[in-house]
Formats: sequence, structure tokens, C-alpha cells
Amino acid sequence: MINGSTDKKLSFVFLLLLTAAALYLSFLIARPFLAPIITATLLAVAVYPLFTLVHRTVRNRNGAALLATMVVLLALLLPTVLIVNRLAKETKTLYGWLNEQSSARGGWEESLTRLAERPLAWIEVKTGISREQLKTAALERLREASVWLLNWAKSLALNITGTIVDTFIILFTLFFLLRDGPAFLQRVGSILPLEPNQYARLLKTISDSIVANIYGVLAVAFAQGTLGALGYWIAGLQNVMLWSLITGLFSMIPLIGAAAVWVVGVIYLATTAHWGKALFLLVYGTGVISMADNIVRPLVLSGRVKLNTLLIFFSLLGGVQAFGIVGLFVGPIIVSVTTALVGMLAKQRREWEQTPVDRGTS
Repeated sequence: MINGSTDKKLSFVFLLLLTAAALYLSFLIARPFLAPIITATLLAVAVYPLFTLVHRTVRNRNGAALLATMVVLLALLLPTVLIVNRLAKETKTLYGWLNEQSSARGGWEESLTRLAERPLAWIEVKTGISREQLKTAALERLREASVWLLNWAKSLALNITGTIVDTFIILFTLFFLLRDGPAFLQRVGSILPLEPNQYARLLKTISDSIVANIYGVLAVAFAQGTLGALGYWIAGLQNVMLWSLITGLFSMIPLIGAAAVWVVGVIYLATTAHWGKALFLLVYGTGVISMADNIVRPLVLSGRVKLNTLLIFFSLLGGVQAFGIVGLFVGPIIVSVTTALVGMLAKQRREWEQTPVDRGTS
């Protein structure tokens, strides 16, 4: 006959396996919605102080969560509408200006060929590759880029419905995370075999990492976009707002960053024979726009995320590759949590190693 202790162990093992299977099936159900769920979780942590502030006035948690969710919706919707509207106007103006310039020079290809004549001549002298070969290769890449942009625009139009659905899921999930977040975390803490101080430390690590990375990315985008606008205005580029907005967006991309935008500005100014302005934008972009990341991000992250710069770099790159754009935030969070867990394990091991010594001296 099976004794009580063995029976309990078998029951626990069976319950553990059953729970693991249920969690796996739950993962399969949630997998199509992981991106909006993760986004909602990040937003919930970032705006929870706002929810707490609203809850002090609106005592009802449902009402406070609904108001905080509506604030997030407006904060996302209004700037998006204004930016898209502005971008549409700026792009139309830029297209009209480029079309006017190219028409006066015999069309787009002829116009671009004339603009690139001097740099192509310089490359020919330095490398020995003929200008005709360089022109053919450049025009081929231009056609490929045009096809890619066209396909991207088509996919964007087709994904509008999916974007609307994802936005609804994000807001719906955000509401419940704000309303029931503390109760959910308390329940998770009661299940995990962690000491209260370890669980609290883990939660603080996750919270600090989320807040620091979200605010850090936004602060860098704002700083580089603003500094870029000043530099583009001084350099005399057309449609400064368009250049500035694209700079802010590209600042979120690891490794490439805002340089992908201001370097294009330098090339354009050089091909139009504005050498002084091109040199100014090159120096300004290198020393001011791109360097802003190295100043603003550490200021925002300081005191919250204690990660080596190399770890932050690879967490951003790896996060984007593994999770897409949301990986900008998820990558550093995972690395921060991993670092905290390793620290906890090291502390636990030291405590175990000291236990026999303590017993022997007592």
C-alpha cells in the first residue's frame, strides 16, 4: 500500500505536470496576441503611477483604470494623427519640389545622374571604376528601393485592420492590468517558491527596467529629433519637420540610429555642391545629434538599470531581432532580470556555504 508521504509526492508531481501542460496550451492560445499583450504590460508598468494618481481622486478602481486607459489612448492617438498629417503634407511638398527640379533636368533619372556627377567622378578617380558602371549600379539599386517601398506601402495598407485589432487588444489588456495588477502579482508571489524579499527585488528590477527603457527611448528620440531640426534648419534643408520626425523614429533603431538620416542629408548637400553646409551637417550630426544618445540615455537609465554598456547594446540588437520593434524594451528587461536572478542565486549559494560554519560555531 502506498504511504501518505509517497502519495502526496505523486499527487504533487502529477499536479506539476498537469499545470505545465495547461501553461503550454495557454501559451499556444495566447501566442498570436503576444506582441499586443507584451506592449500592454510595458504600458501598464510605465503608466501605473498615473493610475495611482487618478485612483486617489476616483476611488473606484474600474473608473480609475478606464480614465488612465483613455489618457493613454489619447496620448498615442493625437500625436500619431498630427504626425501622419504633417508627414503627408511635408512629403507632398517634398515630392512636388523634387518633381519640379527633375522635370527641369529631363526626368528623375537624368536629374539624379546630374546630382551625382561630381561624387561619381571622384569615386572614378579613386577606384578606377567607370562612371557608367557606377550610374548603372546606382539606378538599379534605386529601382529596387522603389519596388521595396511600393510593396511596403501595400503591406501597410493591408495591415491597417490588424493594427486596429492589436490596438484594441492592447487597450483592453491595459485596462485589466491596471485594475487587477496588484492582486495578480500577489497571487503569483504566493505560488512562486521565492522569499518575499527576493520576489520584491525581482518585481522592482522588472519595473525599473521597463520604466527606464521606455522613458530612455522616448527621451533620446525627442532629443535627437529636436537637435536634428536645428541642424537641418541651419544647413538649409527643405522640409525640416519631415527630416526631424524621421530622425526621431530612426533614433530607436540600434546601431544605425539617427545617423541613417543626417548622413543622407550630408550626401544630398554634397551632391548639390553645398560643400560648406554638408561639412557643417557632418560635424554637427557626428558631434551633436548622434552624441545625444550617449548623454540622454545614461541620464534616464542611471539609478534604475545597472547594466554594462555592452550588455545594453546586445540586449537592444538581440531584442529587436527576436521580438521586432517591441524588443527595444523587452531585450534590456530580459537581460536585467537575468542579471538579478544570477545575483540572487549567488547570494543563496553563499548563504548555503555559510550555514555549516554557522552551525559548527554555535
